[in-house]
Amino acid sequence: MWALSDVILLMVLVYVVLALAVGTLVILRRRRGQGSRSSRAKTQAYVRSGNNVYVVNGRYELVSPPHKQGGMATIWFGRVRKTGQPCIIKTPRRGTAMDNVYLDKLMLEASYLKRLKHAGIVKYLDNFYYRGEFHLVMEYLNGETLMAASPRTPYQEPQVIAWACQLLDALAYIHRASVIHRDVNPKNIMLVSDGTVKLIDFGTAKNLNGSGKDKADHDPFTKITNKGFDIPELFIGGDCDQRCDLFGLAQTCIYMLTLKHPNEICLDLFKANWPRSYAEASAFADYLVSRGISKRTAKCLAQGILFSPDRRFADAKAFRAALSSAEGYAVKPGQVHSRK
Repeated sequence: MWALSDVILLMVLVYVVLALAVGTLVILRRRRGQGSRSSRAKTQAYVRSGNNVYVVNGRYELVSPPHKQGGMATIWFGRVRKTGQPCIIKTPRRGTAMDNVYLDKLMLEASYLKRLKHAGIVKYLDNFYYRGEFHLVMEYLNGETLMAASPRTPYQEPQVIAWACQLLDALAYIHRASVIHRDVNPKNIMLVSDGTVKLIDFGTAKNLNGSGKDKADHDPFTKITNKGFDIPELFIGGDCDQRCDLFGLAQTCIYMLTLKHPNEICLDLFKANWPRSYAEASAFADYLVSRGISKRTAKCLAQGILFSPDRRFADAKAFRAALSSAEGYAVKPGQVHSRK
């Protein structure tokens, strides 16, 4: 038989052990909670200054939630704190196996925009790391993309040519700087409130001098697809030069004049995404003429989307000369847009 004193001692020891165990669990839970909150704070990386507004790097205010989640970047509305100037802030997309690639691409976009200064290109303002995250700051453009702005009826031909010539001036400039955009389409062209158009989103841009085969093989965006606006050398993958941008612009013009996706028009006409011969290009031009487009413009655009780059216009200057002389249209930069 156990003595009463032994039973009491045993009970005390049991309670002490239980108390220590409970205390240990409480401490561990608190530590985990603090670590989780710390991790979330690092991920958020912003200091709240008001409802859904966060101060970034002490110089910018960022509005949450994001304005848009793009394929490679998250796009936020922002403001320069000192001046109140609105801006756009881009951060790399997170949560995928391509996180490092998206970061590299955004940093490259920043490096291109930093040295490209042209009225037809979105303006670079700043870039920086803040609490471990890269930020690219660009001007805010008051307008919408050509795709978003598409009316119910096609735009008038003189207007489309005026926009095309503005964009060809911008493309000629970036090509002289040895840069190719590689994703020219209505989604990446802003129609600004003053009637001008500007090229945006250099996320897949590339150095023209570094587009050789050995380097293209290591580029995760050698193949770039854009349903309805696919460009042969980017869709198939491989070498490309400035002519892929001219192809994209020709497709954009076709869309604005017809409100139909160029690849789909080609599929209806000759069961292929692009005209591969002059005969098919002629058939495409005839289709555009049947839609009320002038013969000269129709031929220019049909030549611009030929499958083989060697059969297209050699550069932006040649393309612009062909378009701007069509039917004697007067090209006026900044011309206020009108619709049919």
